[in-house]
Amino acid sequence: MRIGNLENSIWFREIGRGLVELLFPPSERCPVCFQENRFHNGLGKNCLAKISWIMPPVCVKCGRPLRLEAAEKEICGQCSETRYYFSKVRSVAVYEGALREYLTELKYRYRPDLASALGILLVEWVKDHHEFQKLDFIIPIPIHRQKLMVRGYNQAELLANPLQNYLGIPIKNDIIMRDRITLSQNALHKEERFSNVSQAFRVVNAKPLAGAKVLLVDDIFTTGATVSEAARVLIRAGAFEVKVLTLAGGIFDPEWFIF
Repeated sequence: MRIGNLENSIWFREIGRGLVELLFPPSERCPVCFQENRFHNGLGKNCLAKISWIMPPVCVKCGRPLRLEAAEKEICGQCSETRYYFSKVRSVAVYEGALREYLTELKYRYRPDLASALGILLVEWVKDHHEFQKLDFIIPIPIHRQKLMVRGYNQAELLANPLQNYLGIPIKNDIIMRDRITLSQNALHKEERFSNVSQAFRVVNAKPLAGAKVLLVDDIFTTGATVSEAARVLIRAGAFEVKVLTLAGGIFDPEWFIF
């Protein structure tokens, strides 16, 4: 084959490949299992199958699963010894494995595109829990403006967007702000977490809160320090009730020990 013909053949082949990719773009891959996405162009079906959904019986306050002897109680050990300002919290799934990896991608590896698919998981949960549908508005837990500049988005707000669309109630970002930078809660003990977020939030628009039933949305619930502090300032400013919905919940396995 002549050089000219070879070059033309390569050129036409590249043009053909480009047209195929334009008309039939390659499927996105799940960032965790690297398989083809099957759920709203974000989550792989293999990973979805490995997520541990939180099922009853659960603590009436924080929604953590109760098992073994703990299942005979209505409230977990954490809630029986801690004062919270929210009326109740519910989380969709356990904070481990694939879900933990998804949230790490969302928060720290600039993957805002995952938020829509993850937010749909919140919607699917709410469909079966009517008490979380009759609320006045949604407040995503705010992050400090400096963190917002670095990250580029508030992951709680992105997760809440599908909820807003489904419930038909507004998201309010002009009511509460994060007034100071706090340490990451990940490496802190329970007492340190509550101290870390003390006085971290400030209400900047109290008028809509008068008698309102508020849904706080966040990505993860562990000790409850952050959402409880946010609920405290909302109630002080006039909110009637604050419920909390998170995608992931931390589990305290020692409560299930049998001695």
